[in-house]
This record gives sequence, C-alpha cells and structure tokens, in this order.
Amino acid sequence: MKICGISDMHGKLNFDIEKSDILCICGDIMPLNIQTYHDAGIKWLRKTFIPWCEKQPCDKVFLIAGNHDFVFERYPAEIEELFKDNDKITYLCDSEATYTKDTDDEYKEIRIYGTPWCHQFYDWAFMTSDMKLETIYKKIPYKVDILLAHDAPHGTSDVILQKDIPWASESHIGCIPLGNEVDEKKPSIMLHGHLHSTNHDCEMRGETEVYNVSMVDERYDLVYKPFYKEI
Repeated sequence: MKICGISDMHGKLNFDIEKSDILCICGDIMPLNIQTYHDAGIKWLRKTFIPWCEKQPCDKVFLIAGNHDFVFERYPAEIEELFKDNDKITYLCDSEATYTKDTDDEYKEIRIYGTPWCHQFYDWAFMTSDMKLETIYKKIPYKVDILLAHDAPHGTSDVILQKDIPWASESHIGCIPLGNEVDEKKPSIMLHGHLHSTNHDCEMRGETEVYNVSMVDERYDLVYKPFYKEI
C-alpha cells in the first residue's frame, strides 16, 4: 500500500503526485490572500481545491486543517457540509477514519487519525494553550497506523534548517503536549507540516516514524517534493 503525504501548500497546487492508494494532507491548504475570508475561502475550496483533490491519482484523500485555515475553524458546520457527501475526500478534525484495501488474498485496513491543533504562536487558527492541548490530544487513539497532525512534536523534526531567514535557530520549536502524546500513543507513522523547513527525512521518536511533509519553505516557495512511503 502506497501513501503520499503533503502539507502547507498555501494555495499552491501546481505540482503532481504519483499514483498512490491514499493522499494525506496535513493542513495549511488555503491561499494566503484569502485565508481569513469566508466567501472567497469557501468558493476556493469548492471550485479549486475539491476538484483538484478529486482528480489526483489516489483512491482516497484524508485531510486536516492548519493554523492558516481560518474558514475551517470559524465555520466548522459549513466545512463538514462541504465534505460530508464526497466519496473521495475525508475531512478529519480530532477524528479517526479507516482505509481498507482489497488485495488479491486479504483486506488490509489502515487506521488514520487527524488533528489540526498547534501550540500558541500569536493568534492563528487552531492554536491554544498547552493546558488545553493536553486535553485535545488525549483523543488520539493508541497505535493508529498514521497520525496526521499540523504541528510537529517537540524534539523531533522541529529545528528550522533554512539559514537565509532571520528567525532561523537551532532550537526545538515543536509542541510539547503533542510530543508527550505521541510517546504515549505510539502511532506507527506521523506526518506533519507547519514548520516548513525542518528535516524532511525520517526522524524516529521511539517506535514512531515522524516526517515533515510541507511543500513550501520559509519564504513560501514551493521547493519540496511530496512524501511517499510503501506500508
């Protein structure tokens, strides 16, 4: 079974993905110029993003929001309505879904859980205090196959590597409550975005493979390739 992971496109959809069983999208999908506007945001989702997802060479798309996706946070009922009857796209917001592949001799089931929340950094969407995040992340089930999160776990895949920007440092800037929950729940694979230019190769956190799947760098240039893995 082949999975593809992407995140942080910020409206930039001018790239191709390889044929895959599932496409996992880890948030920050909205274009920057309309990220806070209801009418323009919903129109872009309906007219541009959903058709783009539907034509991708995969069986299913699993999607979470990110801190730039204000319409997802502010209008949750409308977002649920937008995706609820779509056979190809599953929107996850602190929720779980199962993907089943019928192979020649058996069914293979993949459990996927998605959460959009991040630790507080100014006043972006889906951001809250560490105390509240501890409660939110408790919903993550034990040993899911794929965890989709927008934020990175503190200490893993969370050091900015791009050096030509003023905020680059060697500090770990991921989310502490998320890291604690990953340690406890032990998902097999964790995909995240949010921190654009951290390491895009596998970093192990205990039993969990952690991958940054952001498509853009710190300057919002589309420089990274989609992530692929056979599982």
